[in-house]
Amino acid sequence: MRKMYSLISIVIMAVLAITTIGGSSVQASVPRFSFQTEDGKWDGEVGNPNNLANIEIDLISPIYLKTASETTQLSNYNNLAVRLRNASTGATTSYHTFTNGKTLFTSMKTGKYYVDIKDTYTNGYVSGKLDVVFK
Repeated sequence: MRKMYSLISIVIMAVLAITTIGGSSVQASVPRFSFQTEDGKWDGEVGNPNNLANIEIDLISPIYLKTASETTQLSNYNNLAVRLRNASTGATTSYHTFTNGKTLFTSMKTGKYYVDIKDTYTNGYVSGKLDVVFK
């Protein structure tokens, strides 16, 4: 009986070790946000827990351009850009464009940030969803 208890204990510890090692990751994501350009609102609010972390903004397909006459699904995000604003200091990054629906802000300080997406379309606005990933 004692051997069986020892064997079970070893198996449980091994599973915990594998789960802990395998479960650790460099990336952590916050909840998905909906966004709409030209509405005057921030498109997300994230807390960066790690000093000098990289923050990636990922657009989640489908993304739509809405005009007075139609709604079109975008497959190219060249007309979209994003910036981050530090909630405490008010410091704002420059706008970053997207490559394959993603962009990266590097070496960001610890703190809360607001996300702002803009578009360059003159006849409508863009809406969709985005993820914020800490790297």
